[in-house]
Amino acid sequence: MNTHEKQEAVKKLLRAEFQREQASDFELLRRIPSTEVRKFLDYFSTLDSAGKTALSEAMGQTAFLIFFPYDGKLPYDAGNAAYRRYVDAMGRMWGWRYYGVRDAARVDITMLEKQQQQHPHFPVTDEIRSWLENLTPSKSTEIRRLVKLAFAQIIVRLDVSHQGGLWHYYGDLQGRPIHINMDYHQKLAQFDYGIEHPYQAHQPGMLRLDMSYEQLMGLSCRWDCVERANLGQSIAVLKDLVLRCAEFINALPI
Repeated sequence: MNTHEKQEAVKKLLRAEFQREQASDFELLRRIPSTEVRKFLDYFSTLDSAGKTALSEAMGQTAFLIFFPYDGKLPYDAGNAAYRRYVDAMGRMWGWRYYGVRDAARVDITMLEKQQQQHPHFPVTDEIRSWLENLTPSKSTEIRRLVKLAFAQIIVRLDVSHQGGLWHYYGDLQGRPIHINMDYHQKLAQFDYGIEHPYQAHQPGMLRLDMSYEQLMGLSCRWDCVERANLGQSIAVLKDLVLRCAEFINALPI
């Protein structure tokens, strides 16, 4: 199979994966504790059928670049109208639903209540007050402990190493080697993750992009809404995402 044939096969796989996730009402994406994912889902739900089709194609173009970073353009740079409307809309979406837990934990509730007229997008309801008062963002040590336990359930002979905040998880999953990289030292999030795949370049100086499930959907994989109350559920989702990514990698034409 030549490069063009591989690219067309990957496009077909990406389109099928997005359609599968959409048909499930985004069952996997809805479980991910990420403000970007939440914004995408909320925005996508406002579109008509034609708008959803156009945006899904643009998200597929973004995902394609994970596998072939030198053989395409980001839809925004290419002037894709549907994608540009989506990106521009992201900056206008406000509310507690799109607030990362680190930022939320620093909110002075009393001061915010006094300034409600100046902050109409952040009303302090009883539910929000209770959440803010009890909010405890998960720390990297807590997350790493559960990540190791979760990966040990699906990865045979799990090996773990790290350099600073970048951790590596190796082993066999579904009969094939897997290498997961996780960065717990993030400014804007608690962690992100990436899975190595067979299409990555090996030449010095070439882009070598890992993949995540969110990236298969055209999104980033920064998790910024992991708190103590949802930590177990969040890592269970991460395990499911890794399993799904492994299935996708196994389907890639060699």
